[in-house]
Amino acid sequence: MKRVMIMVFTIGLAALNVAYAKESGTTRAAVDLMATPYRDAKQAGQLPANTTVEILKRRGGWLRINGKGKSGWVRLHQVRAGAGPQAKKSGEGLAMLKSVRKTGRSGSQGIVATTGIRGLSAEELKSAKPDPNAVGSMEASRASDSTARAYASSAGLKDQNVPFLSKE
Repeated sequence: MKRVMIMVFTIGLAALNVAYAKESGTTRAAVDLMATPYRDAKQAGQLPANTTVEILKRRGGWLRINGKGKSGWVRLHQVRAGAGPQAKKSGEGLAMLKSVRKTGRSGSQGIVATTGIRGLSAEELKSAKPDPNAVGSMEASRASDSTARAYASSAGLKDQNVPFLSKE
């Protein structure tokens, strides 16, 4: 019985260590560390590109990190999970799934934001440009009002009048 108790205790302790294991990451580019997880927060320092960091906490699209003796908040896309050149891309892996249920405020005014940038690098996002031809192509594929109403009716949906929200 004593052996079983020791084994159960050892397994429980090992599971606890795995649950609280620190996650590491690598900065994708030079990053500004923010004092709080808001885009309008005060800057708390900087870290160069490819700095190995410890991920301390997650809040929506923000990570609290510690690297080279400095800590602060950075946007989720600025850090790759893992360490070194073989690090997984941000957004992949079981460790990233832990934060799926969380949301975060973008600014200190309480505006809720989502981060939907999976698969795009910071450079691709910065260089993004509108494509009027693509918008025109999408408009050409749009259903007409009468076609949309007929489709909705065939699905059992009914017209409803919804008043506009007041501007207050």
